[in-house]
Amino acid sequence: MLLHLPDLQIGLAAGIALACAAACAVSWLYTRATLYGAGLAFVLVEGVLRAQPALFPAGALQAGSYAALLALSMPLIAGRPGPGAARLTTACRWAGIALTGLAALALIFVYDANGGLMPTLVAGAGATASAVLAVWLLAAAARPMPRRAAVLTLGAAHLSSVWILGHDAWFAPGDGSLAAPLARLLLVLAALLLAGLEPRACQHAARRDAAAAEQWVEGELRLAEMAGALDTQRQMNALISHELRAPLATISAAAQSLDMILSGSGETVDSRLARIHRSVSRMTELMEQLLNQDRLGEQAWTPRGELTDMAELAADAVAAMQPDTAHPLRLQTGAGPLPVYCDRALTAVVVRNLIHNAIKYSPASEPIRIETGQTEENGVPMAWVAVTDRGPGIGPEEQARIFEPRFRRAAHRETQGMGIGLYLARRICQSQGGSLGMQSEVGVGTRFIITLPARPPEPAASAQAANT
Repeated sequence: MLLHLPDLQIGLAAGIALACAAACAVSWLYTRATLYGAGLAFVLVEGVLRAQPALFPAGALQAGSYAALLALSMPLIAGRPGPGAARLTTACRWAGIALTGLAALALIFVYDANGGLMPTLVAGAGATASAVLAVWLLAAAARPMPRRAAVLTLGAAHLSSVWILGHDAWFAPGDGSLAAPLARLLLVLAALLLAGLEPRACQHAARRDAAAAEQWVEGELRLAEMAGALDTQRQMNALISHELRAPLATISAAAQSLDMILSGSGETVDSRLARIHRSVSRMTELMEQLLNQDRLGEQAWTPRGELTDMAELAADAVAAMQPDTAHPLRLQTGAGPLPVYCDRALTAVVVRNLIHNAIKYSPASEPIRIETGQTEENGVPMAWVAVTDRGPGIGPEEQARIFEPRFRRAAHRETQGMGIGLYLARRICQSQGGSLGMQSEVGVGTRFIITLPARPPEPAASAQAANT
């Protein structure tokens, strides 16, 4: 026997209402959220109202149904930004309380199956309220926000309520097709499901944001610590610079006085006074280069590049150091100039450091060879200077650590030094886009090679070298 369409719609409405009620009940038991409790009340009352309109007073069912719809709308309205959401939530709360009380009074005191004028008034007021809520919710969903899909779906449910409640106000509740009420049931269920799913995504996003914020805070703390350390270092540099200037000035003045007093005393006295002057000049140059107050705000070891002659730079270093050592310093350069782009003062410090190390670790009177030349690396012309000694050499296990800060070779721990010269020398070379390498063989000697670009680097490469 075929079912009539109205009977089929009633059965379908009852089945959907029961399924929605079961889903809301499980969700409410799991979360205890007001949203699902209100959804449970709405689908139960709406199912009775549409499936069995004559079972209870129409006014009571109409008031109870719309009160439950307002109750499930409040959590989604309350989460929107701005004072309008708070006022609208308050209005929905008081309207829901009033409708719930009206439904209770209708059940107790005005038990009329037809309900008189009350269903019409409730449906008309609900249609007006739903029109306002639909416009507000759809406008709110037009902006990115949490639970956006749920708000959009609830706005569509209120839009359908305008049609349903308008029809109920004009005709009688439950009179007519159930297609629109069924669609609203499904929209409400979809809104509830989306409201339950989207917080998980929000929680994941919140966790990601929290992790990012934690990393940012940690980074800021590290930067603050580094800034404090740099500030302390600047203060120490300023103190060292101030404390060293006075004795150097005293030594220089005393040496000049001795020049006048001992003038004509012989070559030996003149040679020793010249050594004092050279040492004072070298110390002053280092202080001006590394401890000068004008450079304290710059990035550590930032070079001041200029185009110079590598052969001339090496010759100046040899000329300055030869009078102070018994080791012959043998310079081998090409016929012409050897262009190099570097910080001349810093590079001179590196060359002198390497020559000084070669003297320190070489047997007495053994020659130190200083060579210059040019090469090419990855299509970039480079200039190089090498310092070779005939010392004891460095074993493979120590070669891997020779450029580490404060590393001292076991066989030379009694030799004076802090173990940071080669580390700083390599840093200076790398900051200029070059390198400092070595070749060594135990029992034969060691060769250190400085390689620097022969021309100014490209802007991008220059920025990268400065950040190294």
